[in-house]
Amino acid sequence: MKTFLKYSTTLILGAIFVSATAFAQQQMTPPQPEPLGPDEVTDEQLVMLSEITKAGEGIQQEAQQKMQATIEETSMEYSRFEEIMMSQQNPQMAGQLDLSEEEQQTIQQVQPQLMQINQEAQQQYMQAIQEAGMDLQTFQQVAQAIQAHPEVAERFEAINGQEDEGDGN
Repeated sequence: MKTFLKYSTTLILGAIFVSATAFAQQQMTPPQPEPLGPDEVTDEQLVMLSEITKAGEGIQQEAQQKMQATIEETSMEYSRFEEIMMSQQNPQMAGQLDLSEEEQQTIQQVQPQLMQINQEAQQQYMQAIQEAGMDLQTFQQVAQAIQAHPEVAERFEAINGQEDEGDGN
């Protein structure tokens, strides 16, 4: 269960980033909402967040597969692409990775397609949030509460466990 919580929390944070990015594209960047206190998070909100997380797993998987297929259409190995992207996002790795001219061109070539895949995933995350019956601010507040309060994280884990058991019947 601890592994599931860790995985779910990672997905939630990814969803927060993706949905916040999508929201910021639509408007000026809004102020970050305050996380809810442990007593302010309802079980209903945690169930909604669980549904969003499960939808997010599928969205993330689909986007990952599309990105991998896009990269594999080039001469670059996907593992090499991931290595390059990680080095570009980590300032400590900057300059440690030798990038060939061909690799630079490949990345520039596929970047618009990857951005499109990412935008589609962002829209799907936003839709999943709305379909679950939550607005973006509440989604962010509940997800932050899971991160900030172990007791909320435990309740979320328990709800996820109940739903997983219910899916098998």
